[in-house]
Amino acid sequence: MSQKSLVVIVAIVLTGLAVLLVAGHGPWAGHEIVAFSRTHGLNTGDIPVLGGWVVGMACCWRLWPRK
Repeated sequence: MSQKSLVVIVAIVLTGLAVLLVAGHGPWAGHEIVAFSRTHGLNTGDIPVLGGWVVGMACCWRLWPRK
C-alpha cells in the first residue's frame, strides 16, 4: 500500500470520528456556542474534537509525499 493511500485512509478515519464526536448529544457536550438549529449547534465539548481533527489533518498534509 502506498504512502498516499495510507494518508487518505487516516484522513477519512479522522474525519469520520470527528463527525461522530461532534454529532453526539451527551451531558459532556458543554454549553452551546453557536446554534445551527433548535437541536444542533457547536458546543464547548466540540472544541477539543475539532482541534484534534485539525492537528490530525496537519499531520496528514505533512506526511503527503512530495516530488
